[in-house]
Amino acid sequence: MEQLNQQLFLLLNSGAGHPGGWRSHLAVFLAEWLVWALPALLLHLWFKGDFRVKKAAVGAGLSAVLALSAGGIIGWLHPHPRPFALGLGHLLVSHAPDASLPSDHLTLWWGIALGLACSPHWRKIGLLLTLAGLVPAWARIYVGVHFPLDMVAAFLVSLGASQAIRLYGRTGVARATLAGMHVQRLLLKRHVPG
Repeated sequence: MEQLNQQLFLLLNSGAGHPGGWRSHLAVFLAEWLVWALPALLLHLWFKGDFRVKKAAVGAGLSAVLALSAGGIIGWLHPHPRPFALGLGHLLVSHAPDASLPSDHLTLWWGIALGLACSPHWRKIGLLLTLAGLVPAWARIYVGVHFPLDMVAAFLVSLGASQAIRLYGRTGVARATLAGMHVQRLLLKRHVPG
């Protein structure tokens, strides 16, 4: 399995083509910055939505937190080296040589996307965002910081986390949403003159 993982990495990494130019710049942007669009989406949903929308945003946020926590434990228990730590491929961004499995960026992305997919009113958008996660997944491999199986692991961890929140966290999500709305009202009351 490890040999296949490395072979797939070498096919998708920038060294397989011609590193440099617009493709490398685009891949660096997609690998490093695109992931922040989903937390920004959750903030937008929180500040613009009603209780139902806020609840979907909280559920997706908790799904991502749970997935990232599980991913951190996996990385600690199984510290798989990154490709550049093994001398494989070309590295287009600087990165610490910490554990690569699962990808934190994609765990965050898919934690949010699959969390939204668990909300009935956001299912289609969540599924589209899940599919769109293949773009930053490719980019993280292309820039040389992850193996393909790191992405598979990120997806599976995020899927498990989103399902755990869906099955066991409904009451907690509703309570967290109400608590957040209460805190928001208190902060707004405190900062609004009058």
